[in-house]
Amino acid sequence: MGQFSISANTLTPKGVEQARLVAGSFTKSPDLIVASPFSRAQATAMQTVAAFPSVPFEIWPIHEFTYLEPERCTNTTVAQRRDWVEAYWAKADPAFRDGEGAESFLDFISRARSFLDRLAEHPAHDIAVFSHGQFINAVVWLIERNPQTIDGQEMADWREYEITNHVPNCSGYKLTKHPDGAGWKVSADNSELSAREVCQILREVTFERRTMTKVSQTSWDETYAGHFVVSVEGWRISIYNDCDTLDYCEECVSPEGRRWSFDAGDRFGTDPTALLSTWEHQALERLLKAL
Repeated sequence: MGQFSISANTLTPKGVEQARLVAGSFTKSPDLIVASPFSRAQATAMQTVAAFPSVPFEIWPIHEFTYLEPERCTNTTVAQRRDWVEAYWAKADPAFRDGEGAESFLDFISRARSFLDRLAEHPAHDIAVFSHGQFINAVVWLIERNPQTIDGQEMADWREYEITNHVPNCSGYKLTKHPDGAGWKVSADNSELSAREVCQILREVTFERRTMTKVSQTSWDETYAGHFVVSVEGWRISIYNDCDTLDYCEECVSPEGRRWSFDAGDRFGTDPTALLSTWEHQALERLLKAL
């Protein structure tokens, strides 16, 4: 296990290659390239900066969440820090700071909110952002969960979300602002559908931004226990009805043929309906029963 250091400034050979692949994945030049103040994110971004030398490059406060005091963590291993980590999350106090140089959970989430506000107001259209896994998950969690207050329960929810939705190196998401200003859309930055994308389609149904129609010949009540197929403006989605209860999403095929399926192993088997809030889940079930 590696030792703690927030200032490590070199990429492994594999990291360099991953950064090159990211730079080569752009089909057109971004309008702006942004990186966190942490050197590893900047080192990763430099490959894309080199590929588009005329594009402006900026540093934004989108660094990783440092919730343990850095000084006491110096020259410690993951195993040595485990008890401190568990104690921090068990405390479930969003305002708590572990010590000098540590950040509270409230401050961390505030940075993520500020990032979304800055994106929404920025004149650049396509912005390439190089950040870190926990910060990325904070941003996406805010979009998907839309918490009204940040308390101990929401802090615990984010922690569970972060563990379930680990962000691999050089992976990420596309954020798109709805033209009507209704909010952000999150989609996976790859050619396959993700559970998050499918969840977003279902979420838009619950808020009546999209129309859902029945494909199955039988009604939800008549199906009772089995797969119930619906269409959401060209998105074909199969949902499992377990004794008249919305259980899980079995499969989704987008209008352009991209596919997500329950047995695809997406992020530890994450089910799109599990990413819905309790209210959204209940609203979707009511809409399905009404078809």
